Amino acid sequence: MTKEVSSIVQNIVGNVDNVIVGTYDVLTGRTYCCKTKWARIGKTCTDSNGLVWTITQVVDDQYIVGVGQSGPLEGDIELAMPYWLTGTKISANREWTIADNDLLNKTPIVWLLELIKYKAFGRESTFDWESELRLFVLDETNVTDFYVADHREQVVLPMENLVDEIIKVINNDRKFVRVESYDVYSFSRFGVEKDQGMFQNILDANLSGVELRIVLKKYKENCKC
Repeated sequence: MTKEVSSIVQNIVGNVDNVIVGTYDVLTGRTYCCKTKWARIGKTCTDSNGLVWTITQVVDDQYIVGVGQSGPLEGDIELAMPYWLTGTKISANREWTIADNDLLNKTPIVWLLELIKYKAFGRESTFDWESELRLFVLDETNVTDFYVADHREQVVLPMENLVDEIIKVINNDRKFVRVESYDVYSFSRFGVEKDQGMFQNILDANLSGVELRIVLKKYKENCKC
């Protein structure tokens, strides 16, 4: 069952909508968007022609500015899809560390901590199972130049937006009970904060982001609810 839960959550993350729709304003050089999602300064995005841009400015749910190509950045703009991780702290760290030397190719991260608790339901129930999940939604951060407010504005907020997109996928899928509430914990510096003091990074990188705690409840496949 743990393997099934992990596979299902991976599919959920793989179905997040990574497209933002932008309208370019020639006077300001800004690309206005209703949703900036997890767009971040220093990250890349791809326009509908397959051209790669580097994001230099972001104002949440207002606009982005991209450089590196001629012409306007507008229309359907793709952000990098989340890099999926699952496993314990040790196994996830090993897999993530050896995956690629370039952080751009393996961030942002969605990591399912495999301490999965689930409840199975009987034959007469319309439910198949429910599971208490811990997902860490993380991206690289600048430990040299960022103050706490910078970590939260430039990394934590985009990762909260990514959490919103994950919840949308669940709520748009009739296999699952609609999620009405969930818990989010933010980290200005992931892996180095604890009430008792400092401890070693869980993943070998400087990261910020959030932890999502959620109960995912699945209907049985033949249920017509």
